[in-house]
Amino acid sequence: MKTYDFYIDTKVTDWYRTPFEIEANSLEEAKELAIKFVENTHHSEIPWQQIDCTIEIMSVKENGGASTEELYYEPVGDMIWDNTKEE
Repeated sequence: MKTYDFYIDTKVTDWYRTPFEIEANSLEEAKELAIKFVENTHHSEIPWQQIDCTIEIMSVKENGGASTEELYYEPVGDMIWDNTKEE
């Protein structure tokens, strides 16, 4: 009997933490500057850390009707199934 290799790709949500510092004269000013920094800059350029235990598998509905699990036949990479019909 032969064996065949497969893999499943799963789309998930996750939370990451991006620590940064703000210099200010008061906590209120620092809060305002932090909000402006997040709204107006590309803070994704700052290194981030994954927050443990926050990974959740997405549903098809949460993904706008697109699949969140896809099954592939390994050597070729052909998708042979997805979970869009489950919901």
